[in-house]
Amino acid sequence: MKRRILNPKIHTNAFGFTLIELMIILATIVIVMTLAVPTYSNYWIRAKTIESLYSVTELKSAAVDFCREGRSKTPLDNELIGYKIKDSKYVQEIVLSGTCNEAVIVITTKATGAKPDPVLTMTGNFSKDSEQFTWNCVSSGPNVHTPGACQS
Repeated sequence: MKRRILNPKIHTNAFGFTLIELMIILATIVIVMTLAVPTYSNYWIRAKTIESLYSVTELKSAAVDFCREGRSKTPLDNELIGYKIKDSKYVQEIVLSGTCNEAVIVITTKATGAKPDPVLTMTGNFSKDSEQFTWNCVSSGPNVHTPGACQS
C-alpha cells in the first residue's frame, strides 16, 4: 500500500523542540534560580559567620585557664591571656574585655558577603563551682546570616 503525502516538500523527519517548549523550559529555570540563589547565598554567609565563631575556641579556653587561677577581679584582654589572633579569611578582629565575672568577646567579621558584615558579641560568666564559663551570644546581623546560638 502506498502512503499518500499531501505536500512532499513539507514532510520531514526532524526532531527537536519547538520555540514554545524552549521558552517554557527557560522560564522554569529562571523561576527556580530566583528562589534558590538568595537561599544559597544566605547559607554561605551563615557558614562563614559560624567559622568565625569557632575561631575563638582557643581564646575561650585561655580565659578559663586564666580565671581558674583566681584572678576574677583582673581586667581581661587578649595580651594578658596570651592570645594572638590568627590569620583568618572571615575574622577581622577579636577583642576580649571585662573580668572573669563578666567576660566579653567581640568578633568582627569580614568578607562574609553580608552588608554589613556581622559583629558577634559573646558574654560569659565564670562559675567557680564548675570552673567554666557560661557563654551567651548575640549578633548585629539578621538571623538568616547568624549561627543558631547567636540568633535573637
